[in-house]
Amino acid sequence: MNQDQDRRALLAIVLSVLVFAIWQYFMPDPTPPPVETAATEAAPVPAVGTAPSAAPSTTPSGVVPSRVKVADHGVALVAPGISAEVHSSNGAPRAIEVSGFEATIHVTPIWTWLMAKFGGEAEGEWSPYDGGDTPRIVLEKTGALVLAGAGPLDDDGAGTEGDAGAYTVVKNGDTIVARRADPSGLLITKTYAPGPLERTLRVQVEVHNGTDRTLPGAWVGVVDHMAGSAGSMFDRSSNVTQPQAWVDDDFESIMSVDDVEGADVEEFTGPVSWFGMGDRYFLAALALDEVIDARVMMDQLPGGRVGSFLMDGSPIDPGATRTMSFTAYTGPKDLDTLLAVGHDLDQAVDYGIFGFFSKLLLFLLKLFHTGVGNWGLAIILLTMMIKLVFYPLNQRAYESSEKMKQLQPELDTLKEKYKDDQQLQSQEMMKLWKDNGVSPLGGCLPMLVQLPVFFALYNVMYYSVELYDTSFLYILDLTAADPYGVIPTIYAGLLVLQQAMMPTANMDPTQQKIMKMMPLFFAFIMFSFPSGLVMYFCVNMLLTIVQQWWIRRRLSAAPKATA
Repeated sequence: MNQDQDRRALLAIVLSVLVFAIWQYFMPDPTPPPVETAATEAAPVPAVGTAPSAAPSTTPSGVVPSRVKVADHGVALVAPGISAEVHSSNGAPRAIEVSGFEATIHVTPIWTWLMAKFGGEAEGEWSPYDGGDTPRIVLEKTGALVLAGAGPLDDDGAGTEGDAGAYTVVKNGDTIVARRADPSGLLITKTYAPGPLERTLRVQVEVHNGTDRTLPGAWVGVVDHMAGSAGSMFDRSSNVTQPQAWVDDDFESIMSVDDVEGADVEEFTGPVSWFGMGDRYFLAALALDEVIDARVMMDQLPGGRVGSFLMDGSPIDPGATRTMSFTAYTGPKDLDTLLAVGHDLDQAVDYGIFGFFSKLLLFLLKLFHTGVGNWGLAIILLTMMIKLVFYPLNQRAYESSEKMKQLQPELDTLKEKYKDDQQLQSQEMMKLWKDNGVSPLGGCLPMLVQLPVFFALYNVMYYSVELYDTSFLYILDLTAADPYGVIPTIYAGLLVLQQAMMPTANMDPTQQKIMKMMPLFFAFIMFSFPSGLVMYFCVNMLLTIVQQWWIRRRLSAAPKATA
């Protein structure tokens, strides 16, 4: 392989990734499903810990039938690390506040605001950052941690808080019990109590068949609205809440509401550890006390909410009760915390096929943070350490590239001399490279070796909650784009400088133009990347330029290679 072939192979790889990135970047986000609201006005909520007002008719068990409307009521649920409300609309915790974390800061990049301003859609002055001063909520009021039923999926008796009286909710000490009885005889009981660890709950769901027929089975689900697409790492809106589960030792999720609209549904069968709703940094999940062979269905309810549902297909005979016990976790996707909770919840941090390297790099990043106390500085130190580890490999690659440049006149002579004998030409070229200590693969091999580390570090910067809501210099959130565009612009400048240092004498004019345009394309993509990730690219590029300059300076002072 000669130097031209090296460059063409590398160029093909880069352009393929670039075309894919641009295609994903410009794909429009799907329109979020409309949120249905009930026409009935909610009645006043009674005091926390009190039972709802008496209803006109009850079942033999003393539970108000779900079709009889009574006053809406809610009971506060408080456990270490979380607080929520269990509402009568569906007897499920919702609007769960996660202590120690604030809401995601809304970032408005300057270029986005200017485009809206010119289009007449922006009002007032530009504000790069908004919000971030309220508690972080997991599962909004439209969401629910525990829906339950028997037979086909439904909204668990109500679905919107305007449909009053679906459940009676009563608090007794630290335990909250929610019950609803369908006129047909179906009785559902949900019990919530603080769990053994922070941000956990003990959850028990009982489905009693008081009907005169056999029920086809029971189901339990976690639901919320899903807006946008989580299908592309280049999609700026990819931090959306989506159904997630760990089934048959595999992480399962859906990327868009389109996947489950209408008659579409996603099903996964096998040993089920947990299921729920999560985004890049937070998770609300139900973990089974014992792993069972079952089916997890990801589907959209009639009201527009999307959920992850455990489907227990075992029939329930008349008079029988199906009991299911769970450990509920609602909080950040912190690996140490999830490992402590168990139930394979640590698999919710989806680092992909290079997960081993990602976890190792995250450990080192946290180690640097412990020493310097700032995540931005920790990223810089980690980048320097990685560059130092790969320094010998990169040095040999750069030296080989420079020597290939020096040998190019000799190679051209050999090509002309043996143009009619390709086999002899290849033999003479290999002999020339060997005599001068040059490897034709020297420029490609280091890149291939470093690819796993590159993707692993990308996932660390993109999916690690440790960087959530962290600041550095003027940047208030390292997981969001730089609203001023300073870091991506610096990266573009460094990339132009690095391209100028690369030899292009043997490239045709078209290749040279493409190489000159590449910094603009990459800078365009970087404007949507998390600022912490772009900062890593900047520091890495700066160190690469310094290393190339040093090697070139040292080789220029040494005797030139000869044939």
